[in-house]
Amino acid sequence: MPFWTLLVGYILGFLLLPFSRELEKPSVLKWWLRFDLVITILMFVPAYFTLAGCEVKYSSYKGDYILFSRGGFLSAPHINLGVKSGLFITDLNYFPVGYLGIFDYNWDIDSRTGSFELFARHNNENQIYICPTDSSLYHANRATINHRIDSLYHEFYPKEIDNMDFVMPDDFSRVVYTDSSYISYYKADDYWYSSTEIIFSTGDSNISPDSVIIRYKDSKEDRVYPKDTIPHMSPTQVEQFIRQLKGGKR
Repeated sequence: MPFWTLLVGYILGFLLLPFSRELEKPSVLKWWLRFDLVITILMFVPAYFTLAGCEVKYSSYKGDYILFSRGGFLSAPHINLGVKSGLFITDLNYFPVGYLGIFDYNWDIDSRTGSFELFARHNNENQIYICPTDSSLYHANRATINHRIDSLYHEFYPKEIDNMDFVMPDDFSRVVYTDSSYISYYKADDYWYSSTEIIFSTGDSNISPDSVIIRYKDSKEDRVYPKDTIPHMSPTQVEQFIRQLKGGKR
């Protein structure tokens, strides 16, 4: 809607004066049309970037749900999940992957559990996302969703999938695997920075090969644990582990 409104407005700004030359007009209207044309010309460049930022590129449809992208050529690759609402689209979630190459078989909506699942590829990395489309259903079916999330983790990670991003149905926290040595935990109200990070040593790591680092967003010091006390964990195990940390059991 914003894209088409701006586009029609700027087309009229360019065409009204030339097409009205043969018409009788009061002097006020003549000067207004000239002023409008000058402003339209001056605003052409910023308008171009505004229009580019509003234009929606549709990638895939499933019923009322749509994967789409919008933004100018300077925008980072991303897609949005939206649902039709009359003439408008309501944004539900955002994913930092390119919209090109997203097809119907790359994603699925489960209306019974209120969940969305996306298999994507970006920067030569395979990624999986699971998040809610209906928070109530997602929470009510947490046993089913937790099982699905853990099953995907054990099936693919890190052999075939490089990054995994799961919204956990118990409290809507997020567990994110960025590689085989790094797990980020986001509380439901964490938007940009994870509240807890679990870092395992790898061959090219600068931490001790026998250690695991627990890093907190609000702490100046990391906690270091022996590697054999903190194994690689599935998403539900990470969630339980974080709860134990909060309870002071570690």
